[in-house]
Amino acid sequence: MGSIKENENTPPRQEEIRVLVTGFAPFRSQYPINPSWEIVSRLPSYLPTNSQDEGHHPHAKPPIQKNPRRIRIDNYEAPVHVGYKAVRELMPILLDENPHEYEPDYILHIGMASGRPFYSCERRGHRSGYFMRDVDGKLLNDEFNRFKEGDKWIWHDCPEELLTSLPFDKMFRQWKEACPVRIESPIHFLTSLLYWSPIPPLHY
Repeated sequence: MGSIKENENTPPRQEEIRVLVTGFAPFRSQYPINPSWEIVSRLPSYLPTNSQDEGHHPHAKPPIQKNPRRIRIDNYEAPVHVGYKAVRELMPILLDENPHEYEPDYILHIGMASGRPFYSCERRGHRSGYFMRDVDGKLLNDEFNRFKEGDKWIWHDCPEELLTSLPFDKMFRQWKEACPVRIESPIHFLTSLLYWSPIPPLHY
C-alpha cells in the first residue's frame, strides 16, 4: 500500500477519495493468469459505503461519519509488466506525468506470490536486496551499482525502507477478522520495488 502525504501544494479536500489500483501481468509460464490483475480489472468504480452495506455483510459496521466521503477506485489501464525496468519507468508516469489528470489520494499495488495459501498485507517497500530475476531474466543489479558508484549512486541518500502513512494497525485488525493475514513486509520483488519507487524522484 502506498500513500501520498499532504504538503503546502496539496489542493483542498474533495468530496471523493481517489484510490489508484495496479495489478501485475503473468510472471511464470505455469501461471498464465495473474490473479492480481483479475482482481483489479473487476473492481467497481466506487466502493460502497458501510451505510449501504450494513446488515448485508457480516463485518459491516456503522459508518464513522454520517455522510462519509465516497471512495472512487481508478484501475490502472493495463497489468504491470513483471520486470524491474518496467516498474522503474512506470512510477514517474503514475505520479509525475499524471496521465489521468488527477492526483490519487492513495495508491494500492496488488500482487501475487505463487504457492501461498494466504493473503499478505504489505506496508513497506525496500530499496535494496533484490536478487530474484524478473520475467525477462534480468537482475536489478542495484547492489553492484551501489558498490561501484559509492556516494554517487543514484539512490544513495534515499531511505532503506518506505512505510505507509495509512492507519495500518486498524486496517490490519479489520482485515484479519475477515481473512487470514500472515505478514506485513513483502518479499524483495516487484511489489516491494513498485511500492518503494516513488521515493527516488523526490531526491534528485
